[in-house]
Amino acid sequence: MPLPLLTSAPGKVIIFGEHSAVFNEPAIAASVASLRTYLLVTEAENADIVELDFPDIGLDHKWHVSELSGMPDLGELGPIDHCKELSTDLNAALEPLLQSLHGSLKYHAAYCFLYLYVSLCGARSGVKFSVKSSLPIGAGLGSSASIAVCLALAIGKLGGHLSSEAQKLTKDELKFVDRWSFIGEKCIHGTPSGIDNAVATYGNAVLFQRQANAETRSEQISDFPQIPMILTNTGIPRSTKVLVSGVKDLLTRQPDIAVPIVKSMGIIASRGAQILADLSASNYTELCELVRINHGLLVALGVSHPGLEVIKGLGDSMAIGATKLTGAGGGGCALTILKQDAPEDAITKFKTSLESAHGYKTYVTGLGGPGCAFIASDQILQNYELIESLFDNNVAVSNLSVLLPGKSSLQWIY
Repeated sequence: MPLPLLTSAPGKVIIFGEHSAVFNEPAIAASVASLRTYLLVTEAENADIVELDFPDIGLDHKWHVSELSGMPDLGELGPIDHCKELSTDLNAALEPLLQSLHGSLKYHAAYCFLYLYVSLCGARSGVKFSVKSSLPIGAGLGSSASIAVCLALAIGKLGGHLSSEAQKLTKDELKFVDRWSFIGEKCIHGTPSGIDNAVATYGNAVLFQRQANAETRSEQISDFPQIPMILTNTGIPRSTKVLVSGVKDLLTRQPDIAVPIVKSMGIIASRGAQILADLSASNYTELCELVRINHGLLVALGVSHPGLEVIKGLGDSMAIGATKLTGAGGGGCALTILKQDAPEDAITKFKTSLESAHGYKTYVTGLGGPGCAFIASDQILQNYELIESLFDNNVAVSNLSVLLPGKSSLQWIY
């Protein structure tokens, strides 16, 4: 694959079913149109190195080709084998290259990168991988999966596993990216569900449900229009483990009350999937109603937070749409699906109030939208000055909006 190469993948939000999904009820996750990760692959200054530059987490590391030589021969191992269990031989060989990064986000990012790089194109050197993201890190919006998908797509092309021609990504190519990004997620999280990387790969939305054997069944919900949304990050820290444990304790103490709540959330997710698959002006109001009800059920389970209720209360008082927490709750993020006739001045006032009075960060984006995508090298070269400037460490990530798939003059290939 000729260089340079640019790939991108979106983040995700849970629309319906957080917490109830733990109890094998269906849930829906959707891509976030304008909050994406971008990966630019260029020739390195030194032909004998491989470099990963990720300024969002303060990582800029180089590995010499001699360090990457002599890696174990993985033979006929395919993505399914790695999905089941990461290679112990490869892990042992990579560990000395990661020692200086232990105990930090840098370690997990580098581990994900090296595992995919050695597995898919380890013979190639003299390349630099530059990562930038408009997704907040650690906010429950699928930033790690978005990065893993960008890497799987780029490294898959560099290694000759995916077509280098400028064309639509095929079903098999998307499956390749999905599986290898899941492996990247295993490097970062250990036991991911596979939902985040599926959303980042395919885009739009995924209906998923954990099975009795702990595996996850998923179904793509595609071709629905982007839904206008404001995503608000409170920045309030929370522990997913503690929140999930609290819901489990409630079901044990109050099963007659809590179990119907969980099952109702599953029904909401199933109905939400039906609406998204055939979204129209006539059922848009019902979608907003389901968002409102789902938040109320999450409040009943005890996973909201006063900071999240500020967002809910303000949105309701201004009548701009329907708000619910997204993710584990207890802080973190909330999404507000905007009414079709929500006035622009009210939306601006809503955002300004949350940012100035509470210090929250708001993002005007769309729910749904394209999954992973890339730009071919010839088109990058035609626009290289612009693209290179956006990957300058001193340039704000908000400037990446000029690269949004579907909204830029650049030809993104999905």
